[in-house]
Amino acid sequence: MSIAVGAIAPALAFFRRVLPIRMRVEPRSGYDDQFVWTDFLVGDWKLELIESARPASFVERFLARRGEGMHHLSIDVEEGRLGAYTAALERAGLRIVDRGDYGNGDETAFISPRTAPGILIQFWQVPGFHGAPPTDHPTDPVAARDGVRFRVDHVALAVRSIDATLGWFRRLFPIEAPRPKQRGWDGAHAFQRFWLAGCKMELIESARPASFVERFLTRRGEGFHHLTIDVDRLDPLVRRLEADGIELIGRAEIPGGRRTAVIHPRHAHGVLIQFWEEPEFGGPRRP
Repeated sequence: MSIAVGAIAPALAFFRRVLPIRMRVEPRSGYDDQFVWTDFLVGDWKLELIESARPASFVERFLARRGEGMHHLSIDVEEGRLGAYTAALERAGLRIVDRGDYGNGDETAFISPRTAPGILIQFWQVPGFHGAPPTDHPTDPVAARDGVRFRVDHVALAVRSIDATLGWFRRLFPIEAPRPKQRGWDGAHAFQRFWLAGCKMELIESARPASFVERFLTRRGEGFHHLTIDVDRLDPLVRRLEADGIELIGRAEIPGGRRTAVIHPRHAHGVLIQFWEEPEFGGPRRP
């Protein structure tokens, strides 16, 4: 998951304050002259930050139009298969944009949000990739800080129709959806979770008028909505964040011993971060 920010330094400092991050790549120039990037791990989940490197770059245009926030989802593609795959997607009616060939087998292409459910999806052809994760990729999804354990659970997309959007993903990707659509804990939304290339994703739709999903769709349209991180102890995390001046909203007690609290996007470089206390924290991610 890539996050577009005005400047990497303060954004990285924020994530260091909040999460148990482990740097993977220090800030460096992108594959063209338009952006600078860095990435880090929270457990086994990789997050990338991108900033503009020159006027009128794609990052600057995104920030002017949408503000800071989640920019794109990147999916690795098997070596030598990107051209055939994107050709098949175009035959299916998708708009493929911003192709790039950077030598040695490194190639990229994007599905335009105009022909996707409001999100930008990047494909990256990786030399030597044939399905197995990199040998240096962490296998433990849990990371700890200040006596609290964290596990990134999923990224959520707000959509007008879960059924239509899930159908879109099923037509194009080898997804797994182990459970049917369910009503959310607050009664205001429905959700459907699925797995794509090892990444857990959630679709949310409005279940009643004036719900938070409906307000989001009216204001911003379909697209990335929030990042959910499971924790084993919510109270000490909330105390630490509030003492650090970070505003939390949407606190709630959930049936089954669960609790939640949310960092407002204005404090998190445009990303709505939901913390979810799980009474059975420690095993695999929730289905």
